[in-house]
Amino acid sequence: MPGRGRDLLRGGIACLGLLVAAAPVVAQDWATRELCFPPRIEIHDEVFAPEGRAELEARAAAIPHATGRFWRITAPGGGVSHLWGTMHSSHRSVLDLPAAVREALAGADRLGLEIDPTFPDRESHDAYMRGDDVYRRDGSVTAYRDLELPARFEEHLVTRLRALGWSPDALPELKLGTLAELLLYDPCEDFSAGVLPSQDSYLQTLAHIEGIPVLPLEDSDRLSAKLNTPGNEDLARAIIGTYAVYLMPGATPEARATALALYRTGRVGLMMAWDEAQVTAALGNEGPALYARMTEYLVDERNEDFVNAARDALREGGVFIGVGNFHLPGENGMIELLRAEGFDVTRIPLPGEAP
Repeated sequence: MPGRGRDLLRGGIACLGLLVAAAPVVAQDWATRELCFPPRIEIHDEVFAPEGRAELEARAAAIPHATGRFWRITAPGGGVSHLWGTMHSSHRSVLDLPAAVREALAGADRLGLEIDPTFPDRESHDAYMRGDDVYRRDGSVTAYRDLELPARFEEHLVTRLRALGWSPDALPELKLGTLAELLLYDPCEDFSAGVLPSQDSYLQTLAHIEGIPVLPLEDSDRLSAKLNTPGNEDLARAIIGTYAVYLMPGATPEARATALALYRTGRVGLMMAWDEAQVTAALGNEGPALYARMTEYLVDERNEDFVNAARDALREGGVFIGVGNFHLPGENGMIELLRAEGFDVTRIPLPGEAP
């Protein structure tokens, strides 16, 4: 299974800071080392066109808890835990965890992550390496081309699969769940894949060194199983169509630097507003509906499941939860859901973050 790793399912949105434009390049050709590793991490206002920064900030202001990555969770009985919004990147500015976050993780009894990508036994490892649930063995299983997404996407998807080591003919043969998992992987991570961890994996590594067990908030094969189930073709279409946009040419070093700077300063709501504006515009008339369907599952539905999975442990306290930062804000975000469960959730401001 060339190019396919256990770290591919990392829920939430991969905010790459796209500026979609007509250009004579194909998928991930834009993802050069120069673009992926900008020398200065700072916000460039010009990347927020055409809406403009003021408009996007106004949209962000309507999102509850739009600012802040680190939160304290206090259970009704007094147990204290922490909630940290990750960015699924190995960029050094992302791996440079604030001291307060490191201290909270080191003092935790359990680490809650979206998934635990390690193999629980030899059987699951061997089944994975054989690719038992990768290819469409049965012709009746829905194929990518059955989704009737814009024709321009196919060239970029094929190119992306080739970059990950798959055959040029793999696209029509892959199950929808496999294809979706591959698309969640940021092309800028190609340079360090298998060498440097994403922030989520870095948290797991630090916990492993300290002997802190992982509490997975969902099964590692949840997304693929969902999309491979007949009747979920609309969801597969929304997720694959949305993430195909992230492969389109037109990204710039300034956009990449801005995405990293927004994360470092805790402006999660602005990241969300910018991401939605860029992706929906690229998808045309169907954009808002596809983006909403994708978000409904990858963010909202999973938020509820994350809270359900962590509830009992949070009541005891001593849990450090690290999930994609888009899971925290919003009316259906984890902060609001935890408060509805009776937990007191308060922001812990970090140095350099927006007030």
